[in-house]
Amino acid sequence: THSGHGWFGSRRRGGVPLAGLSRDSIVAAAGVAKNASVLVADIGGTNCRFQLWELDAFYRPAEMTLEQILPTSDYETFDLALAAFLQTDAATRSPPKAAAFACAGPVKNNCCRFTNLKWVVDKEDVEREFGIPCRVLNDFEAIGYGVTSLGSHQILTLHDVPREKRGPLSVLGPGTGLGQAQLFWNDAIGNYTVYPSEGSHATFAPRGWKQRALQAKVEADRGHCSVERVACGSGLVRIYEFLHTDEISHRPIHPPMENPTPASVSKAGLERTDPVASEALDMFLSIVGAEASHMALRGLSTGGVYIAGGILPKVLERVEEGGLLEAFLWKASRFHDKVLKHIPLYVVLEERVGLMGSREQAIQLIQQHGQ
Repeated sequence: THSGHGWFGSRRRGGVPLAGLSRDSIVAAAGVAKNASVLVADIGGTNCRFQLWELDAFYRPAEMTLEQILPTSDYETFDLALAAFLQTDAATRSPPKAAAFACAGPVKNNCCRFTNLKWVVDKEDVEREFGIPCRVLNDFEAIGYGVTSLGSHQILTLHDVPREKRGPLSVLGPGTGLGQAQLFWNDAIGNYTVYPSEGSHATFAPRGWKQRALQAKVEADRGHCSVERVACGSGLVRIYEFLHTDEISHRPIHPPMENPTPASVSKAGLERTDPVASEALDMFLSIVGAEASHMALRGLSTGGVYIAGGILPKVLERVEEGGLLEAFLWKASRFHDKVLKHIPLYVVLEERVGLMGSREQAIQLIQQHGQ
């Protein structure tokens, strides 16, 4: 029962063609300028990915007309990078009517000041300098808006139960860190509103003696064991190194990796070439599943829980073995029957879901401004 607007990059046009009407008359009836475009960007510490999308008569994405990846080191400020993109032929032919920028940094009042970059992305500056209505989003907030546009082929359904229409949604994303957000239906706009969360910095709630020992080790090393410290890329490495601290008689005899990384641990765990890495991967997925369960309970996420981020799509074979879902359903809890067994669980396969979310926000701006 999951519906969306098709895969990202699709040229499928939204809506059903109206018989007997030309495209121009449909455009005029909808009040949208022909070939209206929106600009979206995903801005990280290293690169800035710009995309220009042409819309159809029904405010739906029709075609991506231009994509550019600009190194942030090539431009002293964001405004200079944006100006360079807007000077391209495609952007000159069809200037964007609205824009949305997803930033890998803290956003306050539509402004992001990057901590590891001298860039500032500010709504007021962009609107003043370029005359383009815009929104500035945290990158995970953009992912939250993106999940509502996903098609069934862009997700892996782990717990296939009916989702409640307009029910709350939860999103978490283990990657470099652990992003979290909740979505609640907003009748005023006829869509979901995303509420970013810092829940990943809450204290890790271990299950079982081995996870409690992991928590104690992280606390000894770092002073506090947050969920993020054991449920992101570096967390997987941390689990692997923790398992190697056990007495050698209690674990498989296998030499530890030199300089383990999230990629090397997950690869060895997935291929089962390293039994300690394999156990680390299983424990990691169990922790992620448990945190998804906690989010489902906190938000009563009857619309579903979505696990995004860059790690799970690379280890789907192990995800499908069921350990993550078992931790999510938590049958030992009395709330399994009351709540958890009724909540859908999905893994997001679409890596550009954040750009999809930014695009939806830019389209909403066009609708609000009546352009």
